[in-house]
Amino acid sequence: MYETTQLLTELLEQQNQQREQSLFKKGIFTLRWRTKVGSCPHPDTETLTSAGEPSGAWKWSQQDFDTLENRKSTLPINGYIPASSIRGMVKAWAKQRPGLKSRVNELLGYSNHSGQIFTGKVAFLDAWPTEATQLKRDIVNPQEKFQVYHDPEQQGKPLPFYTLGNGNRPITVIVAIQGIRGSNVTEQEIEEAWSWVQQALTAHGIGGRTASGYGAVESPEGSTEMSSVYPGYAVQDLNFTLYSQGSAGPETKVMELRPSHWRGWLRSWMLRCFLGLMNESNAQKIVGKLMGSLEANDGQSQAGVVRLRQSLRDNQPIRTTTRPEFYIWQGQLSLAAPEDILQEIVLPVVRFAISVGGVGRGWRRPLHIFQMKKGDRFFPAVRGTHLLMTRRDRAKNKTFQYQLPSDPQHWSQLYDRWSAAVQKRWSSYCDPDIEAHLKKHPLRAEIFSPKTCTVYVVPGTTENPLDTRNKNWTLYEGQPLPSTDTHGDGLYLVYRDTKERRYKRNPELGGNAAQGGNQRSHCSWVSIRRIDKPNQIVDTDCQEVVCLFMGEWNKNTNSYHPVRMKFLQDLDSLTGESGATQLFGINPST
Repeated sequence: MYETTQLLTELLEQQNQQREQSLFKKGIFTLRWRTKVGSCPHPDTETLTSAGEPSGAWKWSQQDFDTLENRKSTLPINGYIPASSIRGMVKAWAKQRPGLKSRVNELLGYSNHSGQIFTGKVAFLDAWPTEATQLKRDIVNPQEKFQVYHDPEQQGKPLPFYTLGNGNRPITVIVAIQGIRGSNVTEQEIEEAWSWVQQALTAHGIGGRTASGYGAVESPEGSTEMSSVYPGYAVQDLNFTLYSQGSAGPETKVMELRPSHWRGWLRSWMLRCFLGLMNESNAQKIVGKLMGSLEANDGQSQAGVVRLRQSLRDNQPIRTTTRPEFYIWQGQLSLAAPEDILQEIVLPVVRFAISVGGVGRGWRRPLHIFQMKKGDRFFPAVRGTHLLMTRRDRAKNKTFQYQLPSDPQHWSQLYDRWSAAVQKRWSSYCDPDIEAHLKKHPLRAEIFSPKTCTVYVVPGTTENPLDTRNKNWTLYEGQPLPSTDTHGDGLYLVYRDTKERRYKRNPELGGNAAQGGNQRSHCSWVSIRRIDKPNQIVDTDCQEVVCLFMGEWNKNTNSYHPVRMKFLQDLDSLTGESGATQLFGINPST
């Protein structure tokens, strides 16, 4: 059947070429990343082929692995993009352009409010990959309740489904349209409709979850521009290099940096920031308006206005040869939204996020070496991330580091501008006395605001443990620095485990990874990132930015948790001659 579908497209093209008018257009588009589409022999599952359909709910503990089919992460079903999905995406793209509505209805057809159907002049064909491509299992893994609210019972429950594409290599597909006989369609109208197809697919992508980066499409001309998503939208391209302990998707041993990693990261940081200006219910509503939600507070799903796309220089990460090994991804993150929302609301949050941490697994720690115990022996292992992000200013023809400088004034001014923009846009959602509200109704959550967190920059390591020029560890006699020499003052403090300072593996500060059995994992309340700027006071090659979230207010003691208060005091004690500076937020005196 697969060969027949391609042959049909070729025959239709040949038939049109033999006529006086060529009423047929086709092109080879490139699917850059996974997409949710239909499958043969189930063409009606247009936007999602659920794991529940071909193989039952994917509950690993209940699988019969003696049955060969249950071991497969790939289904023996060839995927394709249904014609109705392409037509629907073109209609959705045109819907945002009122000037095109009547013309699109004329060429593509429509139905009125009474259900009467009016046939158009252009038909769409199913788009099949140039090579048979089977469906691959994918997952979504919500982390918000675990990462933001520190609920150990909500440490991600992967939800499986199947996609066209495995995320590791692009897929070329043949997209085609043709004129409907008897409709008096012209060659010019076919060209017009084809231009819509190219613009819609490259701007939106195809299939479900396109706002999260799924279904990104490159046109035959090589364009993947997002600038034509909607009228009034602006796009910000941010180039990045991520040094990482490794991130993965459905296959935990296959390293993969996914658009959904960025989407979850941005969504969580939006929530952290909004919780500093409004109650939890309103913060969730605003995040839903911006990022979309499967179930809003009113029980209705909604599409967000922020769209995201990741373009990697190479789908396969660079893997260092020096042990302990780490991974490097390079690429571009593109964010699209209405221009005022993008500039005033979204991008400031991005700057705060990249200034205190990374993205993906290990984002709360700088990339460093630690000693992992296996049995009675210790082995060097790697943990953390190091995220570098730049923005190109075309007007000035310059490239800038996007993280905030180590200057308290920059931090406070950016937050004040962002806060004012949020309160102006959503004044009815904001609480002018949110500090009193959080003390009266304590919320166990990470909240980014001057009253609920603190940020310090402290001395880093004497020598930078990362050689970013050669994309490797800094080597001494062919070996990385000793593990303790990769820890700056912030990391050293978090790893303290003494009678007076039990910070390491403490659920109320340093976090704790579950070690099996009935243990629960706990996120750290501290995020640390390394910056490649020397500390002039104590003469170190680099510094560490330390962000401490204070968590819930204790009404009985009229204070925050004593462990986090002690850590705050320790941070503050590093200021002055010890080389630390407070950049943002509360301090022990406040």
